[in-house]
Amino acid sequence: MSIRSAVRIYTTVSRWEFLPAVLVGVMIGIFLGAESFQYLFSRGFVLYLIEGILIFILLFNVGFMVNCWADWQVDKLYKTRLYVAVKRMGRSTLGVLVIIHIAAAVLLASHLTMAIGRIEIIILVGIGTFLGVGYSVEPFRFKRRGVLHSIIALPIFFIPGVYSYFLVGDLPLDAPYTIMFLFSAAGITVGHYALILVSQAEDYPDDKKMGLYTPPVVWGLRKTLYISVLSNLLGSSVVIISLLLMFLTLNAWLMFLLPVIIAGRYLSMKDIYGLYKISFDKSSNSALLEEIRKKMPKYPIWHAYGLAGITLSGLFILVFKSLGWIVPVLNL
Repeated sequence: MSIRSAVRIYTTVSRWEFLPAVLVGVMIGIFLGAESFQYLFSRGFVLYLIEGILIFILLFNVGFMVNCWADWQVDKLYKTRLYVAVKRMGRSTLGVLVIIHIAAAVLLASHLTMAIGRIEIIILVGIGTFLGVGYSVEPFRFKRRGVLHSIIALPIFFIPGVYSYFLVGDLPLDAPYTIMFLFSAAGITVGHYALILVSQAEDYPDDKKMGLYTPPVVWGLRKTLYISVLSNLLGSSVVIISLLLMFLTLNAWLMFLLPVIIAGRYLSMKDIYGLYKISFDKSSNSALLEEIRKKMPKYPIWHAYGLAGITLSGLFILVFKSLGWIVPVLNL
């Protein structure tokens, strides 16, 4: 096998097409947690920043490689590209690669924890690894256990941002700014898991046939859409309030970003609410499923809308910090 083919197989089982989107969560944590651009790229810290991002990429790969390893027979029926990649690599080889990735990530995280003095790094790496592996592998296999499927939102949305926040920041866990950040991260997690629910609804017939008790299989399509709308509304509200408070603790001029955040959250939810309204006019699951599948090409855009304003806000916060434009209106 050529090096080019091996790299292509590796990136296929690691699902690198999703990496840019998940790295947005890491960027948000970096923007909101760092004290300045100067510190981020200083000679004393930049190597730790690179090491921290490498740890994240290793564990990102682990989550998808484990899923390919565990579901290779299911993928033979519905995701042949992944099945062929596993067959060409060899399932045992893939298993060894998973172990090597985890060992490397844990060793690097242990070093980074001691080097920068943040115990949160190794704790988050441990939790993220357990959830990423447990999502696909027995005896946990959260992906087929109904409501427990929601656990996947933690390693996808919550942990990356929180991990990178503690990687670059020096504020303690109980600092008011950190607490506001954690609330915003929780809001992002709830709001964007709502979008995953719609994606899962698209797979409803296949999951039901395979005996996978995902939320749409347990709840049904209409209830899944209803919970998706409520979750997105709840998560968006928490995000908006949390960022508003963060703005007020830094500089009131940052308030100009609120309309951008609100618009993004609205656009993220608009189509899902439309599908929920349509569900009352559809007499069968197959008819509703057809409507859901018509909307799914916009699925990446829903995430992009919801995260764009938050990412932009984080960037402006870091710019204000770097320039020393800190004039608190709210002292917490």
